[in-house]
Amino acid sequence: MKKSIIWACGLLLVGAACQTESLDIQRTFPFQLEIDAFPTSIPWQRPISVGFGVKPDYITTTNSYTFSWQIAAPQEGVLWLNNKLVNAGSKIVVAANTSRLLSDTLTYMPIDSGSHTLTFRVFDSLGQAKDTTFTVTAVK
Repeated sequence: MKKSIIWACGLLLVGAACQTESLDIQRTFPFQLEIDAFPTSIPWQRPISVGFGVKPDYITTTNSYTFSWQIAAPQEGVLWLNNKLVNAGSKIVVAANTSRLLSDTLTYMPIDSGSHTLTFRVFDSLGQAKDTTFTVTAVK
């Protein structure tokens, strides 16, 4: 009996030592930045609204998303996200949604006439960034 217990313990130790598989923990989760296309020509000093959404493959409790935008100098414009003013370069937290509907609204109003190049960027809490750029012309 004692021999069989020692034999079983030896087999168990050999089996544990031969374990080569490791558990991979996914630390980054892909997401997409979805925005309805801005019209190529918009009225000067008139707001235009488009749908916007952050679409991750999976909703996680530990991941959050922040939105930021830039406009190419020398043009100026004003942007609202869900009726909240967002200054160029500042960051605002946005919610993610896995449904096909775009859950947020971006509203842009050009202050200057001419060509406006807008860059929208979303960061997740792990540092991944997705961005998209639109060029619109504000016509007087």
